Amino acid sequence: MRISSRTVQLQWLADVYRRQAELARIQRQVSSGVRIQTAGDDPAGASQVVSLQQGLDRLVNFGANGEAARRRLALEESALDRFGDALVRVRELAVQAGGGVQTQETRRAIAAEMRELRAGMIDTANVQDGEGRYVFAGTEVRGQPVTVAGGVATYSGDDGVRQQRISDTRTIREGDAGSDVFFAIRDGNGTFTVAAAAGNQGTAFFQAATVTDTAAWVPDAYTLSFTAPDTYSVTDSLGAVVASGSWNPGETITFRGASISIAGQPLTGDSFAVTPSANRSVFATVDRLIAALEGDSTSAAGRASFQNAFNDALLGFNQAELHLGGVRSQVGARLAAIEEQKSANDELAIQLRTTLSTVRDVNYPQAISDLETELTGLEAAQKVFAQTRSLSLFDLL
Repeated sequence: MRISSRTVQLQWLADVYRRQAELARIQRQVSSGVRIQTAGDDPAGASQVVSLQQGLDRLVNFGANGEAARRRLALEESALDRFGDALVRVRELAVQAGGGVQTQETRRAIAAEMRELRAGMIDTANVQDGEGRYVFAGTEVRGQPVTVAGGVATYSGDDGVRQQRISDTRTIREGDAGSDVFFAIRDGNGTFTVAAAAGNQGTAFFQAATVTDTAAWVPDAYTLSFTAPDTYSVTDSLGAVVASGSWNPGETITFRGASISIAGQPLTGDSFAVTPSANRSVFATVDRLIAALEGDSTSAAGRASFQNAFNDALLGFNQAELHLGGVRSQVGARLAAIEEQKSANDELAIQLRTTLSTVRDVNYPQAISDLETELTGLEAAQKVFAQTRSLSLFDLL
């Protein structure tokens, strides 16, 4: 078999081109610090790099979601603190107004301050974030959640709550709907409420209403009637008598786990409705107390009406404070959860970056050794070709 000079040259050129390509590849790796620049460099490694990078990208998105939720929750927490401070002040004014030294004029002055506090509470319920979205509007973040029409505060948002995903398996609520925060507060003592009938003629009013036995309590619409100034009867919604007996001013009437202390002097036929608690907004509770403060408190019947409204408001404020305290606790727990998940995500990101660097990045000692090997091989190939090219059959004749 004969091998021509042309064949030798082509083989040499192919070898040189291969070595130059490999040399260029290694030089790119050394200069960029990245070992896998195309899938052809390492197909299995390239697939692993894509998977690791996707994991890191998800963590970046989770971090952004967590930060967005943290900002809105921090705004909510601040707003709830301001709202709670205003509610405490309203309660202080209520206690002040309930003092025996107050006159109708001083109570109306207290009512005026309460109106200003109520207006501030509504402003707080309508707080916005830095992007113009209402914090307590549910998912209807572009509409004002609490509006006032005819002196009555109503909720105009929805009950939805936006969720933010902060990990592959965890989502967090980034706020609370105002319908739950401000309008879903149980009236009365949280179990039942006591209301004097509008036609009462005596001076009786309830002082306290508690549940002494939750197991014995049967939710129903009860009527506590005074069949005489010193006797009472309690009937259920069907008219059946569930309790009755004699009574003296200041004594407590108990039935089915409920305990109600009545003061003042009722007249025959006066009554109180005892019904299961329902939702009432904190604004409505303040409004009822303001109306009582601005009403007649000079006559005996007016004072009894005021005391009923006053005691009902105090129970309502107790429930509002408990409810808002629970909401604040939930907000704090969510903020803590975001920080906890952020720490976990940061640790996972470090692990992914370490693995990604191991798979993708250049091992410089190995790369430099390979570079030197390729340079040596290329130089040797060039020398061999030069020697081969100078050979001729005539040199051997």
